[in-house]
Amino acid sequence: MLFCFTKLGIIRMNKSLFYFFHLKLSTNVNYMTDKIGFYCVNFKDEDRRNKMTSRFQQLGLTLNFVDPVGNDDARLADVPERADKRTWSIMLQHMDSIRHFVQETQKDFCIVMEDDILVSKNIVNDLPDVIETYNKLQLDVLVLGYLLPFKIYDYNTCFSLKDRNDKYSYFDFPGDLWGSQMYMVSRNHAVNLIERYTIEHAIETIETEPFSPDWTLTKYGKKAIIYPMIAVEEGGTKADLHSESQYHLNCYLTNYVEGLYI
Repeated sequence: MLFCFTKLGIIRMNKSLFYFFHLKLSTNVNYMTDKIGFYCVNFKDEDRRNKMTSRFQQLGLTLNFVDPVGNDDARLADVPERADKRTWSIMLQHMDSIRHFVQETQKDFCIVMEDDILVSKNIVNDLPDVIETYNKLQLDVLVLGYLLPFKIYDYNTCFSLKDRNDKYSYFDFPGDLWGSQMYMVSRNHAVNLIERYTIEHAIETIETEPFSPDWTLTKYGKKAIIYPMIAVEEGGTKADLHSESQYHLNCYLTNYVEGLYI
């Protein structure tokens, strides 16, 4: 029985909608728990770690952290002096996250992120459709958060449209788009990354390919970005340069939407 035109009916319909959306949310959380491993790269910053853990708890999701990698890591002991050990250690922690996903889970997708991002409140509802598009486009890597100080319009010829629905657009992107704030790879591609990006590879290609996540992990294979972003950097940086700090702030101001991110 429907009571569409009575207060009681509105209450009953609202309750039905509540239970429907609650069930849908719970189903999506279970789906993502089974299908996706979420990893955050954090180097001994408890404040950032706690913030990221809290954000994912609010979403009903588990966020994983691998051990931090420092400049004194044994894998960096014999690298050339000109190697940027700070950047290489960050890359190794990304790779350790991907390796943990491959070796310690049976999940289908891995999402790796940095520890200073804001995450879309809609990620739980949106990711099943995002994965469907990822598979449709036969992607290797989908970048969900990155650094971009301007909005993307269809006349931006550097961004080739691959697909679009009522919520997101998917673009190929140029080599000078930076940021590994959040990205997703499949299990098959994760294995490819582990096999390719070794310390030996880094040494062999030290003159031609920086051993850095946003030179490699977000750009190797068939790639795309999602727009609007699912993850937006908070806008701060630990860098000392004013110009770099301003760039990160501009990226935040351009892409942050009030009420959308936590």
